[in-house]
Amino acid sequence: MATFTGYIAEVMEGKIRVTPTREADPFDGIVFHLEEHFSEEKPFLVGQSVRVEHDEQMTRSLPPQTTARRVDVL
Repeated sequence: MATFTGYIAEVMEGKIRVTPTREADPFDGIVFHLEEHFSEEKPFLVGQSVRVEHDEQMTRSLPPQTTARRVDVL
């Protein structure tokens, strides 16, 4: 497992895009696919500071994508 800390830049159906800074470009950061248990928690908001625990395997797309195992709002 690996972690990535940053800010939520976009919230989509079943996924979030997290960037290292608030002033990020559209292709910066990582898109995290959210498992079903995340829908039971509070909704994620753009601008929230988060730490995401994820698989180290990512796609080679821009931005890269992986599956979030845990998301902590900081």
